[in-house]
Amino acid sequence: MKKFNKLFLTLGLVAAFGLSSCINDLDQVPKDQNSLTAEKFKEDPEGYMNAVLAECYLSFATTGTGGASGSANIQGFDGGMGTFQRAVFNLNEIPTDEADWLSVSDSHMNASVQYCVFPANNACIYGTYSRLTINASVCNEFIRTVQNGKFGLPEELKEKAENYCNQARVLRSLAYFYLIDLFGNVPYADETLAAGAVPPQYTRAEAYAKVVADLEAASAALPDAEPAYGYVGKDAADALLAKFYLNAGVFTGTPQYQKCWDKCQEIIKRHQGGGFEGSGLAKSYTGLFAANNDKYAAGGSNKAENELIWIIPCDGENLTSYAGSSFLINAWVTAATSDSEWQIQPSEYNMAGSGWKCMLARKQFVEKFDWNDDGTSPDLRTALWKTSADGFKLDNTGMIQGDYGNGFVAVKYTNFAYDNDGNIDFDNSPSPADFSNADVAVIRLAEIYLTAAECNVVGNVGDASAALEYVNLIRRRAGLENWTLTDLTADNLLDERCRELYQENCRRTDLVRFNKFTGSAYIWNFKGGVKDGTSIASTLNLYPIPDTVVKLAGYTQNPGY
Repeated sequence: MKKFNKLFLTLGLVAAFGLSSCINDLDQVPKDQNSLTAEKFKEDPEGYMNAVLAECYLSFATTGTGGASGSANIQGFDGGMGTFQRAVFNLNEIPTDEADWLSVSDSHMNASVQYCVFPANNACIYGTYSRLTINASVCNEFIRTVQNGKFGLPEELKEKAENYCNQARVLRSLAYFYLIDLFGNVPYADETLAAGAVPPQYTRAEAYAKVVADLEAASAALPDAEPAYGYVGKDAADALLAKFYLNAGVFTGTPQYQKCWDKCQEIIKRHQGGGFEGSGLAKSYTGLFAANNDKYAAGGSNKAENELIWIIPCDGENLTSYAGSSFLINAWVTAATSDSEWQIQPSEYNMAGSGWKCMLARKQFVEKFDWNDDGTSPDLRTALWKTSADGFKLDNTGMIQGDYGNGFVAVKYTNFAYDNDGNIDFDNSPSPADFSNADVAVIRLAEIYLTAAECNVVGNVGDASAALEYVNLIRRRAGLENWTLTDLTADNLLDERCRELYQENCRRTDLVRFNKFTGSAYIWNFKGGVKDGTSIASTLNLYPIPDTVVKLAGYTQNPGY
């Protein structure tokens, strides 16, 4: 059992004192029907402040406060799909070469998003937009409540409150990263906008400038010390800044490769000394996605290998949802097919239940890895997969549920515990369950190494020899010490990002940045709804702003929709 700070196990007290979404057309269900007033807060100012900050964190971990799919705060949309990690996964992974969504019951996914078809009335797109704006709003309300003195904090709690506000600013910036990335010209609201007011729509570049300036200020104000497990600190803020800087050329038209390189160097330097070859990376890739991966997180027990810079905590009991690592196991596996040949027992990943079997890997993604003739791979990043060695076919002949064997099964997470050498630790594994204990990786140190390398290769800043070593370090950790690269190109770097960061909500963003998501420069199976793939319009580099939002808020729709 993981030991969570009480903050993460304290549930919903926010809605009753005026929580509103970033756009007031979004339907939020109150999390606590009891009326909480400023006078009530003053009975226990620290306790209530902790509880309200918990809501900021929980908005990234769960659907709401009713358990795995209970009081979801997006109405009219599947609670599991509306959870932060899965909502972003739907739009940043499913339309790409990495995975497809097979469930015929989810027409907004199966007949739309997975084929790069993005109608403005799509429920999945609306649900993701809603999740991101709600999360920003929750953070705004916390900061506003502190600054307005509603908690009645004594002087000795003011410093703690300021630290909490800076954490909320970092969390808010993550929601805005994906809003800007996915939707472009978006509304922006911080704590200075009155609760319930409709925020103005900004250009993508204007929204970027506002969020980055605020995130830079939060980073500067956060202490250098490592935060407690599950919290965000300076490292997380800086890692998110690196993501913003890396995508500045797309977001604003003005690249920021030097700022990105410099920020990556700061982070890398802080992690030097332990772990794999003294890099700060964990020695085991698979262990990073295992039931006990909290030991690799900031505040975890493996201080020398705290590769998981930012995580969404899960424990299979208290913080459960049909998203996160539970989704990233159950969506691949099943013991319930009519043909036993295609069954993948959830017990192989220490899960109970039958699994869902809603995803398969696309051929072009699989081919980026090295494979032996027998269907095995020297690349340890495929260790949990089901491949041709298990009877599965590389080709994707269909994209509907029931085509179980048509594609490899690219499982990345497991509910078994792993030791530091990458072996299953049966003695310390949890009991099989419907929900996984593995925390979700939001940003890892490995991503920072690859980001720094990209700054050199694409942006022509920094040190070329260091950039090459960063990528080969990643490859050696993956067991590819005999396949190190002798030079870096934009293409082989993009492929390495794909191999290392798959299912970590980077892929569409990366393809857009390398001009390979739309057009014909890169084609994958069923891109554009055609079996062998086809070119798609450049306007699809952005999703439409949901038509409901456009109509009610008066915003300008993205081109092409």
